[in-house]
Amino acid sequence: MKNIITISREYGSGGYEIGQKVADALGFKFYDKELIAQIAEKLLVSESFMRTTEDKLIRRNIFRETFPILSNGENQDADFVFAQQGKFIVELAEKGNCVIAGRRADYYLRDNPNAFHLFFYADTDFKVQRICSMENCTEEEALKKIKDMDKRRKTSYEYVTGRKWADRHNYDRMICTSSLGLDKCVEEIVTVIR
Repeated sequence: MKNIITISREYGSGGYEIGQKVADALGFKFYDKELIAQIAEKLLVSESFMRTTEDKLIRRNIFRETFPILSNGENQDADFVFAQQGKFIVELAEKGNCVIAGRRADYYLRDNPNAFHLFFYADTDFKVQRICSMENCTEEEALKKIKDMDKRRKTSYEYVTGRKWADRHNYDRMICTSSLGLDKCVEEIVTVIR
């Protein structure tokens, strides 16, 4: 039985909300941002260290995309943090009955036969409207947030995994939330898992 669900998503697609609702419907635990706090506690470091380390890596890698000749291999802290995240996610998955949003969980659990990997995407207009509504911002601001967040996710994912972010080969299902709607997505996933 598939009792571990990983959620990867484009920013604004509704994947996070779908993950929460699927977890509630199945009686599974839902993990996302609190993973950082739990990992930090386990490593005896601060959450801000964890976030800052990842942010620095992402900024350096985006810079390297623009100026590859200037890269300098200063990623030891980030490599350590990502390795520990991976170990922690594998330990969580051993307990089963969970939904893990983000944190490259699909990669860390790629060989786990009980894991079901999902990627959510949506039309730009759908994402913009959701972000404008949830974050009370303009359409221009929403578009910038989408571009920035998806670039961060892509950069982080590809650095850690060596795989292409949003590549269909990495997931069991890729779902367009703008064509189905969030509630229908939840229903379909719950049906598949049950």
